[in-house]
Amino acid sequence: MTEDTLPRVLCVDDEPNLLAAMERTLHGRFDVVTANGGTAGLDAIQLGEPFAVIVSDMRMPGMDGATFLAHAREQAPDAVRILLTGQADVESSIAAINRGAIFRYLCKPCPSDVLIATLDDAVRHYDRVRAERELLETTLTAAVNTLTEVLAMVAPWAFQRATFAHSAVQHALSRLDWSDGWIYSIAAALSQLGCVGIPPELMQADAAQRHLGPDEKKLLREHPEVASRLVAAIPRLDLAAEIIRYQSDNPPPDAPLEVIRGAPLLRAALELERDWSRTKAARSPRDVLRTVQPPVPDYIVRALADFRSEVNHHRAARVRDLVPGWVVDEDVRCTNGMMVLSRGHELTDTAIAALSRLLAAQAIREPIRVRSRAD
Repeated sequence: MTEDTLPRVLCVDDEPNLLAAMERTLHGRFDVVTANGGTAGLDAIQLGEPFAVIVSDMRMPGMDGATFLAHAREQAPDAVRILLTGQADVESSIAAINRGAIFRYLCKPCPSDVLIATLDDAVRHYDRVRAERELLETTLTAAVNTLTEVLAMVAPWAFQRATFAHSAVQHALSRLDWSDGWIYSIAAALSQLGCVGIPPELMQADAAQRHLGPDEKKLLREHPEVASRLVAAIPRLDLAAEIIRYQSDNPPPDAPLEVIRGAPLLRAALELERDWSRTKAARSPRDVLRTVQPPVPDYIVRALADFRSEVNHHRAARVRDLVPGWVVDEDVRCTNGMMVLSRGHELTDTAIAALSRLLAAQAIREPIRVRSRAD
């Protein structure tokens, strides 16, 4: 095994002799980088290749281990953090664990075999985290994309609503300091799956706030539960499923933090879509959300306050000029009236190729109204 393939480990201490001893102990098993103090450690994180493990002493001048590891967590969230300390100070150790999400706590002096075994465990944990992220970014994302494509074909109006909500949630997440943002994004994208069996006329009547009968209200009331059950069947999406379940109401107080945060965010996004669908006007999100019941938390309202200020470029384009990532700004139908793509559908290479074939067969007409985000 070459040094390039060894797990990278950052060791931070204010005592050069201890750093040199650790480097000798770990040489050949890990690619070791040393840093004299917290500031130098943060520089090493920023300037070099990613570290699998970060080991820090607790008592250092200027920046103690708790502070350093908290900053290290922000800069390198995947790196596994280990605390070394000779102190019997329980309070400072707890502070380090809470602020830096410490994987393991070791007392100094630490026997070499214990340190190496701990680092081996840490590297395995790092590899698992990276593998899980790859799963989320590939297999799970592909499954979600397939479901949304099915929704677009079966219930274009529901797909349009979910697309609007997803865009609003993404906008809010860019202003909120929340980890695991993918959970909230997926919940928005799949929030309307339960609408597949609801007639589009009923959804239009609801959007227009027309009178609905008891059976119609029951159908609308049950669709979040239906979607939640469908999504819960997908591994790793249990939290997203619960957010979907409570998209119209407050979750119970003992629900996980992600659900307590995510449910009102999704509800706010859907309320903005409902208002836009009814008025076709870009009203102030603050004005829309201030009357919503149950009330939307103020910090979510603030995160969505400028959502509609991000102006889209609208254009009429020929099929040959379409670009993946543009969004269809009108329902695209065949000359016989059959729906091809619904308004809000993000164009892919596959969708553009299908439109090209339909155009060649004179089954659709040009131009097509599309929009793209402002540069």
